[in-house]
Amino acid sequence: MEWPLTFQCNNDCISCIFDTRQIKNMGAPFTKEIKNTIDNVPAGETLCLTGGEPTLRKDFFEIVQYALKKRPNELLFIVSNGRLFSKKRFAEKFKKLSRQNLRIGIPLYSHDPKIHDLITQRKGSWKETVQGIENLAENGVKVELRILMEALNYKDLKETAEFISRKFQNIERIVLINLKYSGNAFINRGDVFVKCSEVAPFVEEVALILMKKGFEVKLFHFPLCTIRSDFWEMAKGTTKNTAELAFAAQCRDCRMKKECPMIWKTYLAIAGGSEFQPIRTASQAKAKK
Repeated sequence: MEWPLTFQCNNDCISCIFDTRQIKNMGAPFTKEIKNTIDNVPAGETLCLTGGEPTLRKDFFEIVQYALKKRPNELLFIVSNGRLFSKKRFAEKFKKLSRQNLRIGIPLYSHDPKIHDLITQRKGSWKETVQGIENLAENGVKVELRILMEALNYKDLKETAEFISRKFQNIERIVLINLKYSGNAFINRGDVFVKCSEVAPFVEEVALILMKKGFEVKLFHFPLCTIRSDFWEMAKGTTKNTAELAFAAQCRDCRMKKECPMIWKTYLAIAGGSEFQPIRTASQAKAKK
């Protein structure tokens, strides 16, 4: 279950899944409402606290502490841009709450500060995000570093991977994500859109580099027919509500359909589905290697 703690954010990403012009004036849920939601998350289900930027809430630590206390054996995942964790006291306070079942996901758009800040539309955000990741990792917090694929950054993925392997030794895993084109991402699709088939070779190369460096790597929202079968185990299964996902018409005969992460409906609305080819036989699967 995903639950936004606030719609306020200290970034204004051109690829945000929300239309930030519309949500910036939306009110945040009351603390009591959030705690009631936490109380009612089904057993065995991951609770994901999102935003906006959840760390902007004054009661952020109170909410995290409550969730960990109420669900001591269930994963609590927090999505943050990491900027406030650049303040050592903030990161150290978070560390005091940290448990084995707590993980935080932070996007880093590029090794290049100019590209990262261009995407976030906030000068200096790269510096704060990088420092935030370092502070959390040094304090033993489980960090999932996320790289969202878009036209502005995918050709430099190799350099970004090399930067990550040099800079961050203690992060838990790295996730390469095919973008969902809603909100700002849809509005700015002329600047951010890139086809799965175009980005796939770059993603495969980077996944190999990072794995050789000892990192766990996952691929989110890459249909299996767009990547070599060597990478299927990293990409299998859906991570979102399937109401947001679909198959192209020709996918009905694919032998890997049950394990495929499917395609964002918003992606199909922009690009159609002609690039997706059903895998009908075992020999086809082998040919993807």
